[in-house]
Amino acid sequence: MITVAPIAEHEWDAAAAILTGANPNDPLTGEEYRHQMREQQDWGHGWAVFVAHTGGEVAGVAGYHQNPGAFHPHRYGLDLAVAPHAQRRGVGAALWNTLAADLRARNAESARILAREDHPVAPGFLTRRGFTGGKRYFMSTLHVPDFDPAPYAALEGRLHARGVRIRSLAELRASGTPDLEQRLHALMSDVRQDVPRAEPATPLSFQVFEDAILGDPGLLPDAYLIAEVDGQWAGQTTLFRSDASPDLLTGLTGVTRSWRGQGIATALKLAAIRAARTLGATTIRTDNASDNVPMLAINDRLGFVRDPASVSYVTRFG
Repeated sequence: MITVAPIAEHEWDAAAAILTGANPNDPLTGEEYRHQMREQQDWGHGWAVFVAHTGGEVAGVAGYHQNPGAFHPHRYGLDLAVAPHAQRRGVGAALWNTLAADLRARNAESARILAREDHPVAPGFLTRRGFTGGKRYFMSTLHVPDFDPAPYAALEGRLHARGVRIRSLAELRASGTPDLEQRLHALMSDVRQDVPRAEPATPLSFQVFEDAILGDPGLLPDAYLIAEVDGQWAGQTTLFRSDASPDLLTGLTGVTRSWRGQGIATALKLAAIRAARTLGATTIRTDNASDNVPMLAINDRLGFVRDPASVSYVTRFG
């Protein structure tokens, strides 16, 4: 018998383990998952997490949330995963039926979920329930010990001669940079405007930036990197780490429009790889939309290896 109910306090670890098992490139612990949902509540966003039980055990998890960087009051993002031993037994269907009913009660307009295009179950499961595939994303992985920075020495030399310096959040904090958090927010708000995404970008409030970026327990201050030119900030990249994995995960890498095409993004990526080595990490992961051609080209040149694409599936209610 399958039962579905809102997640209980003691079930976050089990739910996170199932989500991580289904998507090991995006790992999280129970506490990290609960923290994400607490943020949704703090921001006034709609959210819910449900778990399916079979035989008294958590067999699957599903939830919805809202994206603060592409916010619409009636559009949601989804998570849905079933433990391997419980697949093909109706658990996913029971979870989706609960999610869909809850979303309709919220007057949802649409909901999106990512699924690997080579997954043996997910594409068919979603298509049969009225989802349609859209934008594709690539997760790419770099094995840090294999990276050779020598071919980039000339590029870094040219940028250094032009006054470009890469500074970490830890360094900026230690030097007492005035209005640091406000400047970081302004830079991220600038460089994220042109990032390809499935839904239109909306402004990222300062509260969300403080909570979701600076307040993320996995943020690495030595690997939150800023490109500075004559006191002005030209670009950024960030690395995070989950307690569920030793791998480092890339946040937003972006460059201001006036500095694009001059090697700043590559220099930031190189600095991030050095930071990863200092931190003892062996793997960096990053994901990009398939139409983000410039960033994919940079990652390819640096030696990142692409996984099969994930597809953004959307369903519309009403």
